[in-house]
Amino acid sequence: MKRPLILLALLTAGLSTAFLLPDFRQTPSAVRMEIQEKLGAWTAQAIQETKMERETLAPDTRFSKAVCLKPRDGNSSFFYTGPQDVAHVSIVLSGFDLANSIHRPERCMPAQGHEIFQSEKLTVAVKNDRQVPVRRLLSIQTLKDEKGNVVSKNNAVTYYFFVGHERITENHTRRTLFDIKDRLVNGEAQGWAYISVTMVFGNAKAGLSGELPDFETADLAVRNLLGELAAKNIAWEQIRVGA
Repeated sequence: MKRPLILLALLTAGLSTAFLLPDFRQTPSAVRMEIQEKLGAWTAQAIQETKMERETLAPDTRFSKAVCLKPRDGNSSFFYTGPQDVAHVSIVLSGFDLANSIHRPERCMPAQGHEIFQSEKLTVAVKNDRQVPVRRLLSIQTLKDEKGNVVSKNNAVTYYFFVGHERITENHTRRTLFDIKDRLVNGEAQGWAYISVTMVFGNAKAGLSGELPDFETADLAVRNLLGELAAKNIAWEQIRVGA
């Protein structure tokens, strides 16, 4: 009989502490949402998020997406008609309800036809001797038409990381723990965003890209683009050293 009473007392005491917490105040992510048209040698063309993305995530989630193009041999001539590297960039910014705003890209990539077969932590160099921790995913993406027929099947490389108010991490669990701590200890609902870049590679033909690059070429191109994006779309003065 004593044990249930003790458990009830502990539960009541725990719940009562919730009333002692300060009201949540929102602290903005250090990410800048607008993707600039020029990112080094890349040219970005803005695109809309999909209906599935809008309906899956919370209404106050914000999106910024673009298709980025770069001549593979570095030729910047207006009349250049050679092969181009093609990459897709996404910035997704959480709303107040973090649980329904952003998540690991691994959760939504299968719905986009990706079968992930490798995941690892790396770092990407950014200007001014900065480094960002990133997660690299390798996958096979299968695209189908409305009738379910396979249109294309290519390898893909994806890099992503999360940007908070003053922290950067590639680890979803660490990001979640940071958010819980900020809410319970500091009374802050920290804004979080993730930045991701995806590029297909292989030997097939793919529209504007011409012959697809091999893995090494695609991987280097994605690292380059992500570095350019991180340099321009993060308020680095807001990021804590060693966060």
